[in-house]
Amino acid sequence: MPQSDNQIRFPRILLLEPDSTLSSRMVEMLGWECQVSKQTEAINCQEESVYCQICHSCQVEGSCCFVLSSLRELHEFDLDLVDVVICSVNLQDGTGLDALAFVMGTRRMLPVVLTGDSSDAEMAVEAIRAGAADFLVISEWEIHALPMTVEKALVHQRIKLENERLQNDLSRSLSELGLKNQQLHAVITQLESMARTDDLTGMANRRWLNLMLEGCWADATRNDLPLACLMIDLDGFKPLNDQCGHQRGDELLRLAGRVIQTNCRSVDTTARYGGDEFCVLMPHTVAEEAQQVAQRILREFAVVTANMKEDEPKVTMSIGISHIDLSRPINASQLVTHADEALYAAKGAGKQCAMMHESEGVNVLLNAA
Repeated sequence: MPQSDNQIRFPRILLLEPDSTLSSRMVEMLGWECQVSKQTEAINCQEESVYCQICHSCQVEGSCCFVLSSLRELHEFDLDLVDVVICSVNLQDGTGLDALAFVMGTRRMLPVVLTGDSSDAEMAVEAIRAGAADFLVISEWEIHALPMTVEKALVHQRIKLENERLQNDLSRSLSELGLKNQQLHAVITQLESMARTDDLTGMANRRWLNLMLEGCWADATRNDLPLACLMIDLDGFKPLNDQCGHQRGDELLRLAGRVIQTNCRSVDTTARYGGDEFCVLMPHTVAEEAQQVAQRILREFAVVTANMKEDEPKVTMSIGISHIDLSRPINASQLVTHADEALYAAKGAGKQCAMMHESEGVNVLLNAA
């Protein structure tokens, strides 16, 4: 009978049984028209084609069953040659549990059916816990169940292999999904950073400043907390930009940004407001602290620009300060407007200075000479 493509492959069985009479009977129960030549040799098919009653397929070449009698022979046997192991609990030089442990350590997914007589039935639970596919009591009646037991062991093996494959596929998919999520998170983080960052200075942009301003204003008014705002402008920047070029102007803008950020806290929002104008939003800051920060910025910028080339236009810095407790703005936008008014007052007072907007007007705070 020729073997078709959709038929199941002939199962290869290793029978580990020291009793030659019983092993022959078990082979007979399995349904092969074969005979044992030696205990350590395979049962060879006598005909060119043998029909297997277990899997209903045809094996033309090779051996279908191997018979061994000892644990030593098992250690020398290549377990890759078989699909299922039937092993007696009583061997010449060990126990079936020893054989089971060896098989599980060598080929974890190879199904093992342990066999014994009625006096060995108590070992069934221990055998199953140790990894056996089944435990069969060999008696005059139960031996007829051997083919079904083998069939069941093979079915269980296929189910275990499929489950393991699915588990591996799931683990791989979850790992890939985790990696994709990390990549997506990194992209989102990068996009969020780009959306709120000024490309030239690395400070916050005006859009992000407006968002932070609304949040800080709401927090300050709801919880009666101090809030300050600094508007900063570079004096003489346009002549420098026109005479020395945009590249030099960009260098000076980045320098101003670094000075401002260095002298502010991490909780402050430092932003490029537009052109050569900057803004600092300072939550939880009393007026005196805001003045001190403005003074430090003026002094440090004067120091870092002191060595500019003689033929370059002189660039200084003017700062306007507003505070929620002094100028009493009615909203967040007016807080910025008050700081901008103080800034223009500082420019009108001679530049290179800072001015605070108070309820009655603006006052000069510091000349950075």
